[in-house]
Amino acid sequence: MVRERATPLTELLYGNAPPNRLDLAIIQDRSKAMAKRIVELRNELENLEEQLHLHTCVFSPARRIPTEILTIIFDAVSIVSPDPFFADEDWERDLESLTTIALVCKRWRDVAYSSGHLWAVQKVDIPTLTQKQCGTLLQWYGRSKGTPKTLKLDTPYRVSTKCECYEQTGGMQLCSDTILQRLLAEGPPFSRISMADFTPTCFKNIVRYIRSTNTNATTTSAAQHWWDKIQRLGLDFRHGSGNENDPYWLQSQLPAQSIFTSFPDSLTSLALHLPRLEEKPQRKFLDIPAAVLRKLTTLSLTYPWGGPQFLTALQHCTNVEILSLCLGEDVDCQSANLGDRVNVTSLSQDGHIVLPKVKSLTLNIIGASSVVKHLNLIRFPGLLEFYIESEDEYHKPEPYSTILEAIGLFSPDAPQDLASFSVVGSIKAKELYHLLSSITSPVTHLTTDAFFDPREFLKLAQGAHTGTPNLLPSLQYLEVRSLTDYFHLDSLFLYIESRQKHGKQKGKVVMKAPYDRLKRVMLEITSSDTALQKAYYKESATLKILRESFGIKVDRLYEPELEESDV
Repeated sequence: MVRERATPLTELLYGNAPPNRLDLAIIQDRSKAMAKRIVELRNELENLEEQLHLHTCVFSPARRIPTEILTIIFDAVSIVSPDPFFADEDWERDLESLTTIALVCKRWRDVAYSSGHLWAVQKVDIPTLTQKQCGTLLQWYGRSKGTPKTLKLDTPYRVSTKCECYEQTGGMQLCSDTILQRLLAEGPPFSRISMADFTPTCFKNIVRYIRSTNTNATTTSAAQHWWDKIQRLGLDFRHGSGNENDPYWLQSQLPAQSIFTSFPDSLTSLALHLPRLEEKPQRKFLDIPAAVLRKLTTLSLTYPWGGPQFLTALQHCTNVEILSLCLGEDVDCQSANLGDRVNVTSLSQDGHIVLPKVKSLTLNIIGASSVVKHLNLIRFPGLLEFYIESEDEYHKPEPYSTILEAIGLFSPDAPQDLASFSVVGSIKAKELYHLLSSITSPVTHLTTDAFFDPREFLKLAQGAHTGTPNLLPSLQYLEVRSLTDYFHLDSLFLYIESRQKHGKQKGKVVMKAPYDRLKRVMLEITSSDTALQKAYYKESATLKILRESFGIKVDRLYEPELEESDV
């Protein structure tokens, strides 16, 4: 029997020689060995590629962001902005964003967990808070470390929650909510607390419970309770269900029974928003202890009852630096205002209540004609920033000017350092022109809503006598917000151009003295009017002149839904 001989491998692979059985067995063994080797090499390649990717990631700029910068980014991402009127309130945190951040990687989680201020502010809805949610909140508070903790209590509109604690019956009593009591017992010490939509009686009962908790068990019995160490307190009674019938608003009480006697001793910031009470015999006494008011550096007060009663509080606010006042007349109330009995003359010295340290002032006025007689008594000699909004008096001659004149901004004794001025809401072009021409302070920043007619404003400016100085000659930055339908942008640009004293020399624009200091303009559009959008995005000839000839930077804030490609 002739034994088969293996065909040379080169002939099989490259010569197309027919294989015999031995050749097939050899090739099969070699193929299995190569396939096994390929698998091994592929696994090795995958591992090398994964290692290469991990090595490459080390060079990523995101990996080299310092911890301090990461903390700032996490802070910005998780912040929820509050109403700008309530500047005294703490920022709220988007806890969903914080939770997502902590899931990205170990370093991000470590940075987030070690940044105590990210977890120190919590908002709680009562009575919808569950035991499980309460446990999570307490866990988050545990991450705040030594950062002062903030608790915000609210009652959501979607839940029918009428607290009946003032009736002392078996009805709904938010102040006795067991989960709330657990949070108040296990969560402190807090340094900032705000309560919204509660009644005065409910507030007093909550404070009574807080004081009953023994949170200083490890200290001496004489130690100060954490409630008395709170620095910032916010009370919003405007929408509390049951406010109309709470006895605190309906009858006169002794000063010792006032809700204001429950205020912490260490308070430096107070936000107090009182409710509108219609057709009720109101007591309307604002008997906040003078000792509390003298310590405040920030005060936000909503006082809709009319009359001079709020001045009894302001006279003691000599250390307040940030002041927000929302004042108005409760025109729906038919009963007498007991606060009108206050002898305002005795409150003032030399005819005025002077608040020397107020640097930032916000005024939201409803019914300027009725409030101005009380504002006449207040002066702010150290004012740096001023924000004003007048509501419901657009038909009156000059509500804004009336208010500004009342607090002395048109007088020779006006604040000498007022740099930032914001006028918000509906204002006529004639009044805006009069207002700006009457301010004597060196305003450098002006912000206004675009609710005035820019064409009429331009005519008033052009009609002024030759040689008259520009309005607000120190102005450097102009912001016009909420551009509305039919707002004539080019008239605004023409007014800005008219401020520039200039001529031409050899075909080029040459500036002349006195030189205008306005060099930056910010515009913000909120209108869906197509014509305005086109004008807003269009590079008009006037706008081009402002930029190229006068060096004025004009920025435009774009709303997400108003991209230029859609216009």
